[in-house]
Amino acid sequence: MKRVLLLMAAASLGTAFGQGTTYIPVAEGSTTTPRLNVDGDSGQVYIYTGGFFPRGTVPRRFTFLWGFAGPAGNTTGYITPLLFEVVAGPDNPIYLVRSIGHGFPVSINSSPQTIPFAIAYGDTVTTNFAYTFGYVNAIVNSAGQEALMSSGTVEMDYPEDSGAGVGGAKTLNNWMATGDGGITVALGTTFGTSGADFPWVNYFPERTYSALAEGIVPTQ
Repeated sequence: MKRVLLLMAAASLGTAFGQGTTYIPVAEGSTTTPRLNVDGDSGQVYIYTGGFFPRGTVPRRFTFLWGFAGPAGNTTGYITPLLFEVVAGPDNPIYLVRSIGHGFPVSINSSPQTIPFAIAYGDTVTTNFAYTFGYVNAIVNSAGQEALMSSGTVEMDYPEDSGAGVGGAKTLNNWMATGDGGITVALGTTFGTSGADFPWVNYFPERTYSALAEGIVPTQ
């Protein structure tokens, strides 16, 4: 099923941009290597804060590692990829939901897994240099409400890992997370510090999740 969805996404991109279009592959996030923890809270949002996609990026794939059960004991769960734009807040930047991807059920596997990062609602292409990605442990509807939710489905380190993220020398392995009940990810919802709709569960130290997002940037 996942292979079929990936092939469908590739075909639609060819139609949208033309068969002669060439692309530059891009990736942001952190390596999908084993880490020490898995979150126990249910239906939370996790955002990569260590780098940004180039303008014009079309998201393609979301890859993650979930090799063991966390405190909640779940061995199955849900992931819906998201795109965020970083915008000015009253004190610090906040993260605004620009795109909601299709959500998928997932289960524990000792190897990294990949799901399509296919946009269901919102921007299908990053429109500036301030877009990053994240995910929610839920399947959501068109209003961003969580229809099905789970506890953690991605391994993580706390505090964050040192060194560069998968995007290269100017990126970091920094991620942030929520900890509230009643999370929604409707387009336009904000996450962050003061002035955001939903706050981080903690501000410092940050975290590193075993997840990355890949995309393409059309060049002609």
